[in-house]
Amino acid sequence: MKTSVLIRNARLTDGSAPADLLVSGGVITAKAPAGTLLESAAEKALDASGKLVLPGLFDIHAHLCQPGREDKERVATATAAALHGGVTGLMAMPDTEPVMDNAAQITTFMEICRTDALVEVIPSGCLTKGDGGEEQASYDSLRAKGVRFITDGDRAPDNMLLLYRAMQYASNLNLTFALRGDVPSLTARAAMHPGTTSYRLGLMGSPSCAEEIGLETIIRLSVDTGNSLHVQTVSTAGSVDILRRCKQKTAGLSAEAALHHLLFTHEDVGRYDTCYKTLPPLRDQSDVDALIAAVNDGTIDCIVSDHTPCTPFSKLQDFVVAPQGMIALDTFLPAIYQYLVEPGKMSWQTVVRACSDAPRRLMGLAPVSLEEGAPANLVVFDPEGETPVTDETLRSRARNTPFLGKTLKGKVDAVVFGEQLHRF
Repeated sequence: MKTSVLIRNARLTDGSAPADLLVSGGVITAKAPAGTLLESAAEKALDASGKLVLPGLFDIHAHLCQPGREDKERVATATAAALHGGVTGLMAMPDTEPVMDNAAQITTFMEICRTDALVEVIPSGCLTKGDGGEEQASYDSLRAKGVRFITDGDRAPDNMLLLYRAMQYASNLNLTFALRGDVPSLTARAAMHPGTTSYRLGLMGSPSCAEEIGLETIIRLSVDTGNSLHVQTVSTAGSVDILRRCKQKTAGLSAEAALHHLLFTHEDVGRYDTCYKTLPPLRDQSDVDALIAAVNDGTIDCIVSDHTPCTPFSKLQDFVVAPQGMIALDTFLPAIYQYLVEPGKMSWQTVVRACSDAPRRLMGLAPVSLEEGAPANLVVFDPEGETPVTDETLRSRARNTPFLGKTLKGKVDAVVFGEQLHRF
């Protein structure tokens, strides 16, 4: 709903004194010491005492599924879930049906977003035609439609000659290749991380070295061709070591970690729980610790949701054939708080950098400001609140989350985005 809003007694992530924020016409029109702005200045007043106000988050890795797979997710439901999780901007993966490998399909997708999206949505474009890995897509037409990231989504490149030539062709188009480190011949039949759990369950493991060998390869290709490279869903300590070494001398290299790789390990698979089947697979605790350290020191630039909706039937299949992925937008900020911030593993300043500032920088967008005169884009988060995860509370169309039936600490109390106020 469009309204003017006064947020009183807001605690900010920069550690400054609590403040009152007045939002009118989609702009922060006043910022003053806490308790000094009158409630009569706005149509709505929110008391943020004990709560935190932070910039709206931006997620650069989400699968929205529409058009083509509305049985999994829709733009309307995915963006409603995003708001519920404190996310006000998304980059959509191109694996729709048909895939976003040409200007016409980008146009179709953006028309859906103009009608149905509740947050800012920016499309990515396919690396190859039809996401088939055999023929280069039309990068010129994709760039003309505003695409900045080229990716085949979860598909890792296995034709290095095609990738090398594609990077050469795109070197003057200011495009970033978003790729996952992998050696497909090592991981094609794998179901999870190799270790005690995979041995106990009799499942083939996806070795960490496959990701690390693939990572070294795509970094060398990007250096040779002069292209920017964004590494998707880093999952191993060895990959962190490679990134830490290469980022010191490689311009245009960035990386992300999916939130679930910071929260869970392969042991959570338990007895074939497909909610914990992801791509790359959940790893060992030592990998989790290395990823968290890498986010904290900036080696990994972004935390992403890797929101991957699946139909209920597909996740009820045998673990080997069930699809990979979990939904994460609905629970994004509460999960970060419960598992990372509240235990002291990550600061709010790091969360803002990794989930708001860095993603927007990589997308060529300005960071969100909470100063007077800035466009309104903020989240009110209550650390003392709770987020129950049930069929009734999830905004996403899908239900493939390990949090279903649980209650998370912390709650997104409100989001002010442009002229819209969303209360939860």
